Amino acid sequence: MQAGALTGLKIVECSERFAGPFCTKVMADLGAEVIKIEKPGTGDVTRTYGPFPGDEPHPERSGTFLYLNTNKLGVTLDLTRPGGTELFRELIKDADILVETCPPGLLDRLGIGYRQLHAWCPRLIVTSITPFGQTGPYKEYKAYDLNCIHMGVVGYETPFNFVTDPENQPPLKIGGHQADLLAGWTAAAATMTAVLQRELTGVGQQVDIAEIEAVAHMVRPNFALYSHEPPDGPNRRRFLRRTKWGLAYVFPCRDGHVALLALTDQHWESLKELMGHPEWAESELFATLLGRFQNIDALEAGVAAWVSEQDRDELARRGQELHIPVFPVRDMREVVTATQYRERDFFVTVEHPETGPLTYPGAPFKFSATPWQIRSPAPRLGEHNAQIYGERLGLSAERIAQLRSDGVI
Repeated sequence: MQAGALTGLKIVECSERFAGPFCTKVMADLGAEVIKIEKPGTGDVTRTYGPFPGDEPHPERSGTFLYLNTNKLGVTLDLTRPGGTELFRELIKDADILVETCPPGLLDRLGIGYRQLHAWCPRLIVTSITPFGQTGPYKEYKAYDLNCIHMGVVGYETPFNFVTDPENQPPLKIGGHQADLLAGWTAAAATMTAVLQRELTGVGQQVDIAEIEAVAHMVRPNFALYSHEPPDGPNRRRFLRRTKWGLAYVFPCRDGHVALLALTDQHWESLKELMGHPEWAESELFATLLGRFQNIDALEAGVAAWVSEQDRDELARRGQELHIPVFPVRDMREVVTATQYRERDFFVTVEHPETGPLTYPGAPFKFSATPWQIRSPAPRLGEHNAQIYGERLGLSAERIAQLRSDGVI
């Protein structure tokens, strides 16, 4: 098996849910060693999240947990028990990175906060992921994916500006756990920047990731739009009138939907060619980018009427040949079986002792010399206690049994 790009990097993960585990998964799948700490008895809360094979909940068969924790070693440890913090220090004494999602101040009170760890191990990088960061008036507030999506102002356009009465219409959640996963990806990138900085200085640092800031940076103009556009402004009124055609820039075909956006001069000329240069499209109203924006309702009405008579995949194929931003809108079953993903070998099969073979999303990017790989499935709860505490830290079988009896591991 070839070495990954991050082979040799040692990480301890003290987190659960989505952001922290996804951050370390990104690095584990590129070769880093990750030791994941879970609570004795219950483990990471995502073990209770589905989907489950046969829709039967089981802590070792959660699709969410199994995906987020590939290539990790799993141990159990209760930091609040007597002896827990001492064992924690042993786990991280040779680590390069600690990734944690504890509430701000919790690790400080246990004597293992960033400043205490930095004094003991100056090279250690501590990546802390929380909803609002380690400082500021909101730092101790609880928040989850839904809160961060809206406080990061992505909710301003969800779904595509149809909300015209913010005072009375409820907030809408975008699909999945995108805020959490975005925070995890941001944390992974920021952590690797800290690794590069340590190569220059020899000193570690704390990487402070606030989830709402990660979300806000995804669509930066939304803060200005939310602050200055009135709820009944022209942009929102325009979208309200367009419910007949579904979501903005998503148009129904004969056999499904396509996403299509062709406002630049090049894209508009190509789209006219694709449509066969209908008379309405040659109007002077649409001759310039400004004109197309000012007459967007009429333009999209003509496009929608034409698209409604086309076959989805054929339209997408022909449009892409003309370099038009257009693609088919697929459901999950279609995504898994799509030709382009199959040709790229994007999806991979992972064997897990509790579930058998499962299909996972594959490499986010590919390196030829140091490839992304799934080397091992997600660990069962406490699967590597004996290996880490016994073989690596040198604890006797009797000592491990006593720690287990005391609820420490």
